[in-house]
Amino acid sequence: MAIYDTLFSQLDVTSSQLLVTDRDFRDPSFGHQLRETVVSLLDLKVIPVFNENDAISTRRAPYEDSSGIFWDNDSLATLLAKELDADLLIMLSDVEGLYSGPPSDPQSKIIHTYINEKHGKLINFGEKSRVGRGGMQAKVAAAVTAASKGVPAVIASGFVTDSIIKIMRGEKIGTLFHNEANVWDCSKEVTTREMAVAAKDCSRHLQNLSSEERKKILLDIAGALDANVDLIISENEADLAAAQDSGYEKSLVARMTLKAGKVGYLYISSSQQYPFIYLIMFGHSICSHYIFVDNKPC
Repeated sequence: MAIYDTLFSQLDVTSSQLLVTDRDFRDPSFGHQLRETVVSLLDLKVIPVFNENDAISTRRAPYEDSSGIFWDNDSLATLLAKELDADLLIMLSDVEGLYSGPPSDPQSKIIHTYINEKHGKLINFGEKSRVGRGGMQAKVAAAVTAASKGVPAVIASGFVTDSIIKIMRGEKIGTLFHNEANVWDCSKEVTTREMAVAAKDCSRHLQNLSSEERKKILLDIAGALDANVDLIISENEADLAAAQDSGYEKSLVARMTLKAGKVGYLYISSSQQYPFIYLIMFGHSICSHYIFVDNKPC
């Protein structure tokens, strides 16, 4: 704990150690007390540092999950993430994330999004490090458990500069575990370069279209909006409910609110050589009134 105090103090940040045991979590009232303690510390700008209370722990080697609660820091982190209703669990390791095989193997590739149905039985974890109890296999098990309980998890390297900040920015770093990751699965891995090249090719293709072809595309989009008003409104209502549950400000929720008139209206001025298409769409601040789309060739 002394090293945490030293490092945090260099940033004028206070830290506090909280020691727990698996027996604590057997008490139904412990979760409420735990949340109150953590909230109070954070209100005081104090960083809580959790660890198992080894002084009174009854565990003996070989270490195993005999309690079914937690048995190492990885499973403890998952348990705390659930108890504290965390938005995200980040587990730092000595490698950049989860690999398809031992990280030392040149053939191994990093897995940026873990899908249990796809990767669960295909990964060769190799040997664990000399420190810790469970190694990467334990981290994966903990991350899968966290994701199944609604807490996304990321395994990344603690040796990469600003890795936590990069994760919070949404950068593609480490391995993400999410309970809906299977929905995002693609049959083919596409690199950033391939996506950029494909986008550029499509841009050139659009530029080569005639004005009539562009007009037809815009009309098809408008028709699809008009035909799916009920579905769009329904999905928007679900998004609004999720935003309210997440504690978004009322003003932000109001900006996301869609009404039928904002989705389906289409007007074409046929008297123009290059007709203007006016679409009333999403109620965000950047398009709170009209979107003017001119299909005149550039």
